[in-house]
Amino acid sequence: MKLNPSDLKAELKLTEYGERMQLSVILPENFSFKGANDESMSLRLECFNSVEGSMRFQAMVGWFRFVCSNGLVIGVTKSSMKRRHTSDLQIEDLDEVLQDGIKDAERNMITLQKWQSQRIDIAWLAKWSDQHIKASFGFKAAARFCHIARTGRDGTIAEAFTGREPSNIRMESANFVPGSSVTASTLYDASQILAWLAKERKDIQEQVEWRRQIPDLMKLLEASVG
Repeated sequence: MKLNPSDLKAELKLTEYGERMQLSVILPENFSFKGANDESMSLRLECFNSVEGSMRFQAMVGWFRFVCSNGLVIGVTKSSMKRRHTSDLQIEDLDEVLQDGIKDAERNMITLQKWQSQRIDIAWLAKWSDQHIKASFGFKAAARFCHIARTGRDGTIAEAFTGREPSNIRMESANFVPGSSVTASTLYDASQILAWLAKERKDIQEQVEWRRQIPDLMKLLEASVG
């Protein structure tokens, strides 16, 4: 596989003092996924590193939605590599990650199409969130998931946790989540809410770790609905 550099787009993000880096290389349109309502998702190679050793070099391939540049990601591709920060890192080291990621992405398109067509009841999503999202991301994230699934808006918890589950705690609505359905009704909707929660983490390392958990959470959801 050969890619013409002129067909690629790149985005670079640095933390305030430049100690951590996130580089996204957007692959050409022929690698994108177009689903329902002509919604597009771009395939990207992402690289993460730090200069002070707090984060090992990582590379992964994943999907981003073209929705108001909000960077929603569904991490259905699992290709990745890790190594410590060194001065002799070569671009050729990324070849295996990119090759495997593209192969995975071709298979994942079928999964994404399945998620878009597989409907799920909002009450079932709430039950699943109380159990699995709370265990993986914590109570607050699970509560936000339920609120977004019901309203399309993010939110903050407005009462004490005692005696409550994430799905039944009172929330104060915040901004509408770009690209979100007013009411989540498919597995795809659920995956995008998870991606939003991961994307909203302030720390780059946390974003990566949360996104890595999305495929396993989605497997649990798929299994629960048969």
